[in-house]
Amino acid sequence: MDDWDQSIEETARIEPVAERTSAFDAGWKDELNLAEFPIAALTDRIPDGQTTLVFEDKLECRDSAPIVRRLTIMGTHKHGLPTSLDDEVLVGLIQLTKRRNNFTEAKVGFSRYELIELLGWPQSGQSYRRIEEALHRWVGVVLMYENAWWDNNAKSWVDENFHVLDNVTLYDRERRRPAPRSGKPLKAEKAPLPLSSFRWNEVIFQSFQSGNLKQLDLEFYLRLRLPTTKRMFRFLDKRFYRRSRLDFDLRTMACEHIGMSRSYAPTELKRRLKPALEELEQLGFLEPLSLEERYSYVKRGCWRIILIRGKAGQADESPMEETSELIEVLKARGVSAKIAADLVEAHPSGRIQTKVDVFDWLLRNGDKRVGKNPAGYLVASIRADYQAPGDFPTAATTEAKAAATEVEQAAEESGRQARRRARDDSERDQARETELRAAWDRLHDAERETILAEVKDENPGLGRWKKMLEPLCLVALEKRLGTTKAAQGTLFPDGGPDA
Repeated sequence: MDDWDQSIEETARIEPVAERTSAFDAGWKDELNLAEFPIAALTDRIPDGQTTLVFEDKLECRDSAPIVRRLTIMGTHKHGLPTSLDDEVLVGLIQLTKRRNNFTEAKVGFSRYELIELLGWPQSGQSYRRIEEALHRWVGVVLMYENAWWDNNAKSWVDENFHVLDNVTLYDRERRRPAPRSGKPLKAEKAPLPLSSFRWNEVIFQSFQSGNLKQLDLEFYLRLRLPTTKRMFRFLDKRFYRRSRLDFDLRTMACEHIGMSRSYAPTELKRRLKPALEELEQLGFLEPLSLEERYSYVKRGCWRIILIRGKAGQADESPMEETSELIEVLKARGVSAKIAADLVEAHPSGRIQTKVDVFDWLLRNGDKRVGKNPAGYLVASIRADYQAPGDFPTAATTEAKAAATEVEQAAEESGRQARRRARDDSERDQARETELRAAWDRLHDAERETILAEVKDENPGLGRWKKMLEPLCLVALEKRLGTTKAAQGTLFPDGGPDA
């Protein structure tokens, strides 16, 4: 038994901290900035030499230019970039802080046994070593937020550069007073604190204290199998606040908020998102949708993805919250608060959302119907139940258009490749003929006469047709020089017949 496994066995006989510190266990938490952008790779293996990850998006502003938000993650050469398991460990550290002191102190005492139990990992030496790797990595990693860190006190996006953890103290043996043989638990005031500890960086701890947190269903999170699903769950769980329907640019969501490669085409992004979407659908967090309902075609290389919150994600939502969400949607498009409230009260939510989708499409296309008074048109369309324009892209038409476009692109590419091959073949044939003619000209007269006589003997009917004899003589010359040398482009490796 090695030191790690012995430490596990000893610690397992100690009364778990979770049984003694239930005062703050009522609700698990997630920090909102950490849920917005990935701070770790989706895999547990980083390519050798890669020490930087960058994610960014744009926030559209009604009265100003879009705000570009960017996060750069820099790892050390020794420990590298954080991975999917490191991200899971960080979620666990947030819960330990909530449990231990309810975000009142940056320094948190803990035991690795407690953290492994919290995450549901097996109590093994491998888990202990993996926890240690993650903690060392979070001490070394630097996060650089550009217009991307929300300061909840200032209510503003700011630039922040910081390490996640300022320091970590780990002891080989985490010894605490064992429970009495009688089975009665130790009194909280007599239970010594664990020896190991970590300290949050001031920036992230200030965010905790400012209340920039949301509820996290930790049990649900830990049930998820795939790293992609866990990352998607945290991001969508934040974005579903007061909303039941989300509409994102596919590439922005998949690459900048989930962490997939920007080199993937839309088809590949859909394929890689599919297992995570199916897992969230099966567990009830997302409403199941068909491909036609899930994705909508915008233009070449550009798709949008639709996500609707399922029953498991709506447990805490009341009808009042859904009403407030629709009111905010209308207000964001210029409708006054009073009229928005009247519309939401008088009309089905499905109709309102449909009219908003058509309204947004008309605005993007510069339609004259919404030019003079956009908000007035939206209100009228809801009240009078305007029908969608005939060219409004429904899911079926966008999918068909996308499929036709892909077929056309494939046909164009096939034609380009065929023309390229024909051009290359023609150029090779011309070069070959030029080289053979030059070789023919360098032959002695007697050699040329010999070849010509052989060609005439093989083709007796062509004796008078010089133009037809010339290419046959070149072919005979090529055979004489050797087809292998001719194919390599070296007809006279020794300098030619005159050498």
